[in-house]
Amino acid sequence: MKTALTLTSAALVLALALSVPALAEDSQSVTITMTGASHIGISLDVGHWPLGDVASNTDYYTDPPIEWCTLTVTGNSPVNTLIMGQDATWGDDPGAYKWTLSDDGSNGPHVYGLWFRISGDTTRGPNEDGYVPITNTLSEFWPYDGVGTSLQPSDTKKFGLLLRTPTEFVGGRTMETQITIVAVAP
Repeated sequence: MKTALTLTSAALVLALALSVPALAEDSQSVTITMTGASHIGISLDVGHWPLGDVASNTDYYTDPPIEWCTLTVTGNSPVNTLIMGQDATWGDDPGAYKWTLSDDGSNGPHVYGLWFRISGDTTRGPNEDGYVPITNTLSEFWPYDGVGTSLQPSDTKKFGLLLRTPTEFVGGRTMETQITIVAVAP
């Protein structure tokens, strides 16, 4: 199973994708800024997670595991951030085959788990490594469950990802998905 993780952007959203970048093109970073008297802006410094072939029922961590990507506040206003994933689809025919994104980070037949962990954050995460599941519903990225405060202009947070592949899947297909990170005013 060929798989790669790539950053793409759309509107006011930063996205990671298990695919070729759609809007980031040759860039390895993505920056989104909303302007006005005060503006909200964040950027990510990584544009690609090359996984290559993957095996079923296996965990894959970014390298380094929790300091792989840096989110930076580029605007002049404090922000809170939210994260959301989606089902993975077959790149050649998205409607023909998919992996369903788990709602709790677990995996199963044609169901995959996706997790994140912010470097230095030891107070959260239901799994033994402190990772938090990414679901298909917007949820807190930072601050999380009252831990920490809003990010201020120029603040950074390093994070990493964990992919838990399905226990069974159809091989020989490039699967694509997106992770969306959104900045909002606190």
